[in-house]
Amino acid sequence: MNRKSSKVVTGLLAASAAWSGSLPAQAQTDGLAIEEVVVTARKRTENLQDVPIAISAIDQTTIERAGIERPADFIGLIPNVTMVDAANIGDTQVSIRGVVSTRDAESTFAYVVDGILSTNPNSFNEELFDVQQIEVLKGPQGALYGRNAVAGAVLVTTVPPSNEFEARVTGGIANNNAYKANAMVSGPLIEDTLLARLAVSNRKTDGFYKNIFTGSDDAVDYLEDTSARGRMIWNVSDDLSLDFRAGYSRAESGAINFNAAFAIPLFVDVLGSPEYFKDVNDLDFNFTFNVPGENKQETTEFAVKADWDLGFADLSASLAYNDLEEYLLSDGTSATFYGYELTPACQSDRATLNSFTRPDLFGDVLAPFLVLPPGQDFQGVYGPYTALSCDGYQYQERNQEDLSFDARLSSPDDQSLRWIGGIYLAEIEREVVVAYGADQGLGFKRAPYVPATGPNPTDLLFWDDFNTSVYAVYGQIELDLTDTLELALAARYDREDREVKNKVPNVSNSGLNVNLLDPVTGAPGPLNPAYNSNPDGIPKRDDTYSQFQPKVTLNWAATDSVNLYASYGIGFRSGGFNSVGTEDLINYWFNAGYGGPGETVDAGLSVTDDYDKEVSEAWELGMKSEFFGRRLRLNASVFRTDVEDNQFFEFFAGPFGLLRSVTTIDKMYVQGAEADFTFVAAEGLTLYGGIGLLDSEIEKNRNRPLSEGNDVPQAPDTTANLGAEWVLPLTGDLNLVSRLDWQYVGETWFHTLQGEQTPTIWNAFFGPGFNQDFSKASRDPYDTIDMRVGLEAEHWTLTAWGRNLTDEDYLQEVIPAPEFGGSFDHPSALRSYGVDFSYRF
Repeated sequence: MNRKSSKVVTGLLAASAAWSGSLPAQAQTDGLAIEEVVVTARKRTENLQDVPIAISAIDQTTIERAGIERPADFIGLIPNVTMVDAANIGDTQVSIRGVVSTRDAESTFAYVVDGILSTNPNSFNEELFDVQQIEVLKGPQGALYGRNAVAGAVLVTTVPPSNEFEARVTGGIANNNAYKANAMVSGPLIEDTLLARLAVSNRKTDGFYKNIFTGSDDAVDYLEDTSARGRMIWNVSDDLSLDFRAGYSRAESGAINFNAAFAIPLFVDVLGSPEYFKDVNDLDFNFTFNVPGENKQETTEFAVKADWDLGFADLSASLAYNDLEEYLLSDGTSATFYGYELTPACQSDRATLNSFTRPDLFGDVLAPFLVLPPGQDFQGVYGPYTALSCDGYQYQERNQEDLSFDARLSSPDDQSLRWIGGIYLAEIEREVVVAYGADQGLGFKRAPYVPATGPNPTDLLFWDDFNTSVYAVYGQIELDLTDTLELALAARYDREDREVKNKVPNVSNSGLNVNLLDPVTGAPGPLNPAYNSNPDGIPKRDDTYSQFQPKVTLNWAATDSVNLYASYGIGFRSGGFNSVGTEDLINYWFNAGYGGPGETVDAGLSVTDDYDKEVSEAWELGMKSEFFGRRLRLNASVFRTDVEDNQFFEFFAGPFGLLRSVTTIDKMYVQGAEADFTFVAAEGLTLYGGIGLLDSEIEKNRNRPLSEGNDVPQAPDTTANLGAEWVLPLTGDLNLVSRLDWQYVGETWFHTLQGEQTPTIWNAFFGPGFNQDFSKASRDPYDTIDMRVGLEAEHWTLTAWGRNLTDEDYLQEVIPAPEFGGSFDHPSALRSYGVDFSYRF
């Protein structure tokens, strides 16, 4: 930890200790108190303040009053937790204490809905309607939640069916032509025995940004989501109940809404424009794509969970099935390298869409793009995602079908020795497609492979089937050493057998992309570069990843109002495979010794077709406390996490098109502190807030040695939130409810390289010196303010709301592509406002 962060952490702990020592333990005031929060973090129902885990719990009332409807809405209320939601619906990255989930790899946190673990990382970003409670657990949770819970766990509990009839309808309208509507009905089918609940939701918005080429308001960041969830509880007997759950959702949205920023200082000298070495935070976003950016996701799920009181223990068992299908279609990036320069579609576009006829599309000449008319081929500087067909298109799929089984025995809660033991099994089939091809102006067939005779022929294709078998055993023992001291020992052993099969046909590309022709014969190359070294067929690959994950926790009730705890644990995330052909493609274009342009670039990359498992080791000291007769709740913790082989997403763009891959950072650490408080200041007035501080460092990185000593990507040094909720009685059962929330996120890096210059593909075209410099590629700190004001009665609520009221203009994500020499950048949502109405029967 650096000196500044060390002082801050030390000061925070000292202040907490001093405060806890100076305040009366149970000062009796006027009867105001914070309500007790019950959580299930340790697979039991416990008071939040008694659980030795850093937990943020959000109850149903807060969910409704804060307007929490999607995951991003609650992430900002939790210190040291951030989220990126940029490329498409399912492609979200959540960072918990600086350990971030990775594109194209397994998640870093367990996502559990009604006690059932979701096995698909793309399923997290869903509508949160009819939800009773959300719990965010920080730190490794693999011992009880397993399957890649190296950073933490997110537990969502939906509202169970009721034994009395109830119903609710909700609707709302907002700017950007947005509306939402949802409904719920619940009640007994057979009183006390068979209870059912059905909830449906629909949401639509045109988004904040416009495609200036097509003139469409609903073509960039639009979203439409329709979801339905049914739940039925059958109380078979006093000892046995069955909980059935089924859900369906269909979501459509924009995809790949990025602009590009160069980061090559030498281009500034050669071309005379500062735009070639630009601060990403100063981008003026201009969406001009001609390929319809679209993303569709369809999810179907079924689950049944049994809870059986056996007397000596409770048996809980669940069987869950999930099927998720998702694709996206978007504009491409390769026009910068003239790949489709000679196609009739590109030549025709350049006649009417160039920098001299359409400056509204491309901006000032060489600032930083320059599109020239026909007759001046292989010249100029093209941008990605433009109105031109010259940049081709990209198509991606991520489909998954899985079946999982979890069973555990739990001892009664009222014993001094409490235990849990269980097993977990899962079978996962995942299909991943990344395709790049020609835009001929003839429309788009949405398929992994389109032959040369099709409207949009495929020229580069990665297409793999992944099969995973998961086996795990786990358990926990909680022992009361004294009336105030508890020792908990938890452990889990995971084994994952993974196999991947190539599905790319052994055929040549269309020949339309001149960069993918054989440099000697001029003939089209194979669709996947792996066929160059495997002409008779690409063999399947398989591997096994396993890990023992212990956790030790000591919990001490120092006083009636102060609990102190310490914990140590191991986290594990399974290794896996990049798409077959990744290593061959990277070596040819960027590395010396393989006979391609990489001879000149010589980037020295070590990207392979597979990547290792990730193992983390975490320590934590924490305090949970309540004062002034439970009017003030103050929780704080300090922690350190050391990670080996942290899985990191790398994006490559070049003459071939684009490539997504997963690499590993050999060693890194994240350490820090966090605190949050809730204070009932007066009748109806509650203040709350939190702060998170992080210090991180990349200690070893063989893939990019120059990054050693840099900050860990997506680990901002400071996050904070502060808010107030005021409930003012008006008359009868009518209350005026107001809520104000301020959120802050510090400077954020998105890549391991943070100013160190490294070679780019441009060196292969223009000679040495055209290196990238990402010193201007971090996201600036930002803060937002949300506000809600409404009337609440016994049966209805009416609320006016606004998000990002100051219209803060900030980046959502930066995706650096070092060998391209720039980054792809996505803006965040702007100011939104609307009115909601809800009626309960």
